[in-house]
Amino acid sequence: MYARFEPKGEFQGLPPLTPRQTAEWLRHVRDIGSAEFVIEVARSIVGHSMLCPGPSKSEAEFAVFMRQDFRGLGLGKALTLGTLNYGCKQLQLDRVWLSVQGSNPRALHLFERVGFHSVKKTDPFAWELAMERPSHCVECKGERCLVFGAALPRTLEVTRRRSQAA
Repeated sequence: MYARFEPKGEFQGLPPLTPRQTAEWLRHVRDIGSAEFVIEVARSIVGHSMLCPGPSKSEAEFAVFMRQDFRGLGLGKALTLGTLNYGCKQLQLDRVWLSVQGSNPRALHLFERVGFHSVKKTDPFAWELAMERPSHCVECKGERCLVFGAALPRTLEVTRRRSQAA
């Protein structure tokens, strides 16, 4: 996925610029015990998310990457919600935070829609915004997230836009 991801290294140096750096970064993500998730389309990974351990066992940093040619299809939201559900249900997280570019309105809108809020009032076009989301909603039951109104999918059907069909 990261070989086709552009632009590389744009935000916080991620994703890394070279295949060797990417392999080292992914190895580090696994070595520190991050929970990782992917979305595959036609046997190709098009999205990758992770919950990296925070300063306490009940906190984690969230990151999500979607290949540009698969943005706008709802896959990033599904990957985000699935990852957060796992953090709540399996990891028992009380708090999840992330950093996002202020110049990325699509990501900001998604993160706000799924419950993240700015940690402090800052310029929305700042280079980096810190956002956090509390976990352990009392409404959550089993595999179903009542906050978002639906069961989180394990398999998604994706219809490619005509301009992307090869």
